[in-house]
Amino acid sequence: MSTTVAQGQSCPQPSFFEKNKFTILRNIAYLTVIFLLIVLPTFNIVKIDIARNQSFIFGKPVSLAEGLAPVIFAAGIFAILVIVLNLILGRVFCGWICPGGWFAELQEKFRRMWWTPKSKAGEKITYIVFTLITSVLFSLLFLNWVTDLRVFFYKTNPSFIPMWLVFLGMTGMFYFELFIGKRWCRVFCPTGIYQKITPYHHLYKPTLVNVDACTDCRECVKNCPMALDPRRMAYINDFYKGIAACIECYNCIDSCTKAQSEKCLPVAMGIVKELPPRDPDFISGKSLQKH
Repeated sequence: MSTTVAQGQSCPQPSFFEKNKFTILRNIAYLTVIFLLIVLPTFNIVKIDIARNQSFIFGKPVSLAEGLAPVIFAAGIFAILVIVLNLILGRVFCGWICPGGWFAELQEKFRRMWWTPKSKAGEKITYIVFTLITSVLFSLLFLNWVTDLRVFFYKTNPSFIPMWLVFLGMTGMFYFELFIGKRWCRVFCPTGIYQKITPYHHLYKPTLVNVDACTDCRECVKNCPMALDPRRMAYINDFYKGIAACIECYNCIDSCTKAQSEKCLPVAMGIVKELPPRDPDFISGKSLQKH
């Protein structure tokens, strides 16, 4: 902890990790998943190679049919895992595991810099090109699981045209996803919709725990990737504005920690298991605008 002067006061300041704890941990989790998505098929630990009509399991070549069995099994486990996580922790899969969510969140930061009503033509072109490059890389990340990527350079391979069609289709879909940033996760993502309509429960709920400390700076709202009001969303049972849409990223807590520390005030946001009782004015947001 260091000491700095804020608003004429001298107060202990949280460390960099304390201010960005959840952001750092989430990025570690996301990058670990992406690392595995790259390494496992690249080194033939688990891979289906449609172009050469074979598969690999722990480096051992097997038939295409033999390789499909564990893939189908893994897809089933994935579906069950998402449901179980949703029943216990809410949409934690979206906030901590899904590589699409990480790419979309990163893309959202660039969109706010390069694609605004005030952005110049050069900045918008930069955003378009950057999104296209990211979309291509994202497509190749997943296609590497089902084919040898060299197939895109061999016209004589029977899979040449089908794989190019799949690649172009995936790139177009990912381009749309990344171009609109986190709106994809909020509105269009099939996995997100699947989690919203399945039974859910949030064991840990981000909310405003210190009402008196809140200055209504709205940093938690500005930095919520799902465009929610984290202070009161846990009290709202709504498909888009309530806890059902929360991905448990806890950006709101990191944002609150940074904003409050600059004012020498206690952190207002926190994580609870049981929600403290609140009056209708709090839930509607009216009492939060008093500051």
